[in-house]
Amino acid sequence: MFKPNRAKQQGAMMLITVTLLLLLTSTIIVYSAKVSLVKHRVSLNTQNKVTAENMAALGNFRLLSQISQQPQQELPKLNMLIEGQGQYSAEMKSLQTERFSHQMRVIKISTTGTSEDHLANIEVSQHIIAYPLIRSLPKAALIVGKSISIENKLKLIANPNGAGIGLPLSLWTSDKIDITTLDLITCQLYEYINGECESSPLSMGQQKNGDIVDNPKDFPKDIFAYLTNLPVKYRTQLLDEADKVISHCEDLNNLSSGLIWVKGDCKLSKETTVGTTERPVMLIIANGNLVFSENSGVQGIVLMLKPFDSILAAHIEVNGPAVIEGALIASESISFNNLPLTIKYDAVVLDNFRQSPSNWRIALVPNSWRNF
Repeated sequence: MFKPNRAKQQGAMMLITVTLLLLLTSTIIVYSAKVSLVKHRVSLNTQNKVTAENMAALGNFRLLSQISQQPQQELPKLNMLIEGQGQYSAEMKSLQTERFSHQMRVIKISTTGTSEDHLANIEVSQHIIAYPLIRSLPKAALIVGKSISIENKLKLIANPNGAGIGLPLSLWTSDKIDITTLDLITCQLYEYINGECESSPLSMGQQKNGDIVDNPKDFPKDIFAYLTNLPVKYRTQLLDEADKVISHCEDLNNLSSGLIWVKGDCKLSKETTVGTTERPVMLIIANGNLVFSENSGVQGIVLMLKPFDSILAAHIEVNGPAVIEGALIASESISFNNLPLTIKYDAVVLDNFRQSPSNWRIALVPNSWRNF
């Protein structure tokens, strides 16, 4: 009778057990390796996605910064490779439009961010609006909301097309003017340049012509709103946008530019011109008076701002030869005294201010951000 070898059977069982353990261990190792690989890939994909998002955000920010510096320009496409991080490509498309007869630009910024290994791409877009602070340029050398008092000699150089093509406009006011009571002379630019204002005036003494438009039916009730599209009671909104807010004008000079808001009186320094033709200013003097020292002047827009329906006139004192090149606006009444003042309407200066970055602001369109 056959008897099995128990030692051989035990050896076979041991071999089978060890083989099964090795297979199980190998399976666990392979499975763990696959899980680790998947985790690594997920982690890498997540990292690539974050990198691409950061690149897209960076491109969007840099183009937005450039637009804020040049809001009226069509800027070229931005492409940037950042070693060890990734790259971005950002471009803009704009549409010039009007709202309530006022200019504005609607701009779409589109940006693509790419990870360093080019495995992740993110596209984002955003809309912004570029809008001017000063929406309507002055159409006359002097605009006055109410009455005018002139105790010095005031010379106005007309806007040659202020009242229409070929129709000059020197003074535009809501008040009825009796020119015989005002020491006022107006003339065209050619006569001014050639020193012929007195001999060839538009209006002077007993003679008042069409370049002085007084008490018209279409004169705006709120001069501040006419300029900025903001009622004067909301003037602090423009104050918040000012490039500079000051309490005196001694430090202003030809390097000054942009929107300057003066709280109180403004005395210009001797031999000083504030602003230049290329970089004019808008000087807003709120609840104060303006004093010209000898050979001082302003290139740009001067706004004498008083509360609506104020009974107090803004006051301009001239202590030496002085010139405003651009325009002067008084929201309410205004008075001039002491020495002569010249206000020369300058379309180039005014247009340069309108087109300058100082006159433009940008705002994000709510809910316009897209990352899909």
